[in-house]
Amino acid sequence: MKFVIRDDDLNYFSTPTDIEAWYADVFAQGIPVGFATIPFIVPSGDAYPEPIPRIDGEYPVGENKQLVAYVKGNSLIEILQHGTTHVTRNDLYEYRNPHIPRKETIRGRAGLVQAFGVEPRVFVPPHDWIGTAGIRSVEAAGMDIIRGRGAGLRNWIPRWAYLRVFFIMLFRKLRYAFRHTAPAYPYVLDFGAHKEACSYRIEDDDVFDGLDYAHQKDGIFVVVTHLHFFTEEKKQRLSRLIRMAREYGAEFVYPQELFNRS
Repeated sequence: MKFVIRDDDLNYFSTPTDIEAWYADVFAQGIPVGFATIPFIVPSGDAYPEPIPRIDGEYPVGENKQLVAYVKGNSLIEILQHGTTHVTRNDLYEYRNPHIPRKETIRGRAGLVQAFGVEPRVFVPPHDWIGTAGIRSVEAAGMDIIRGRGAGLRNWIPRWAYLRVFFIMLFRKLRYAFRHTAPAYPYVLDFGAHKEACSYRIEDDDVFDGLDYAHQKDGIFVVVTHLHFFTEEKKQRLSRLIRMAREYGAEFVYPQELFNRS
């Protein structure tokens, strides 16, 4: 079984202290963390518990030199792309917008490359929601996707790989039709031009059952945390998951390792 930690919303306003406060003990165990990073955060967006008291406009993560230096100096951090601005407009999450231009994804990716000197290989849609136009833009940028549990039935692109995944996920939906929630699919889904992995949120009631399920299937398990919404309770839940995963003999991997791209 492969175990992945995905933390969302790293951005210009984040600090090394924010990261160390929650992950110092994780790094001390040699466990990698994928930080889904917002390339150009807008303070009026929805990535923080409270609005940021700054002038509106885009703040490139690369301009936070202290954060960039910290990330570059920590080999256990992988940078993932988390949208481009993380702004919700007209009640549509950024990558649910049916008109999201491909150049926006490429612009965000370029901003992360300029900041950290590495090309992100994994995309995380804000709020785990992405439309077909968003998927095409991610494919154009050459990335794979980690999102929530809804992969396979929420989007449709006319290609054989999508049809195969559709039936896999439809069968699972029917199988778990009488359960309040179904376990996340425990393997990588191949959509032809990109691959996807499903995830649990740290606060999910069934997150521990989900880890046990992934262990039984010798599959993958991805847990999602949020840097600026972390609490001691969530930290304890993450510690418990890590202990369980060690007992199961899990391999702690970087997010990109799920997809086995050369």
